[in-house]
Amino acid sequence: MRLWHLYPEGPVFQIAPRPARGCSLAFLGMGMLVLHVTTGNLPITPPAFASPIPIQTPRSGNAPSPHVGAAMAVLATLEQARVLPPEGTTEANRIIKSVIQLQALFTKNTDPSVQEFMQRAVAHTQKDETERVLAQFHSSGWTPDVLEALADTALQSPPEALHRLEPGLRSVNLSVDDFRSFMQLVRDGEQALTEIGKNFHDVFISHRKIMPGATGGKF
Repeated sequence: MRLWHLYPEGPVFQIAPRPARGCSLAFLGMGMLVLHVTTGNLPITPPAFASPIPIQTPRSGNAPSPHVGAAMAVLATLEQARVLPPEGTTEANRIIKSVIQLQALFTKNTDPSVQEFMQRAVAHTQKDETERVLAQFHSSGWTPDVLEALADTALQSPPEALHRLEPGLRSVNLSVDDFRSFMQLVRDGEQALTEIGKNFHDVFISHRKIMPGATGGKF
C-alpha cells in the first residue's frame, strides 16, 4: 500500500511504500493536516502547502485539534470502503481538500445559506437530536451523523438549492461539483461497507477513537 503526502505547488502526492492496505489513509498526509489544522483555526483559504513532514506526536501541552482527527477518520473510513480514487491523481487531491475545507466551511462560515443547509440536512435525519449533533460537529468536526445527513440532502436537492451554496464554497476554493462529488463518495462508502457486512457509522467511530483529539464522547 502507499501513503499520500502533500507537496507545495506541484503534484499533490508523494508515494511511499506500505506493505498492506488497511487504514493507511488515516495517516496519509497527516503531516499536512497537523501543519494546517489547529484547534479553532481551520483553513478557509487554499493553503500554501509546506514540504511534506512526518506524522508527529504533538509536543507536551499541545492537544491536537479534534478536527484533525475527524478529517483523518473520514479518509480512513473511505479507504476501508475502497471507494477513494487512485493515489496521485487530481481526483485524490480534490477529495482530501474537500474533506478539510468542507469541514471548515460548515463549522466556521456564517453565510446564512450554508448554515441553513446544514441545519435542514441534520434536522431531516436527526429530528430531536439536531442541536446535539450540530453542537458536536462544531466542537469536534466531522461525525457520521453529519456526513450521512449532508449526503442525503445534497444528493436529493435540486441544482438551484446547491447553487445557493456557491458563495460559501468559493470562500474555501471549492465548487458545487466538489461538494456533490464528496457527498456521493460518502454514499458510495456507505453502500460498499454494507455490502461487506459493515456499517458506515460503526467503521467511522472505530477509526475516530484512535485518531488525534478523540475524547471518548458520542460521535
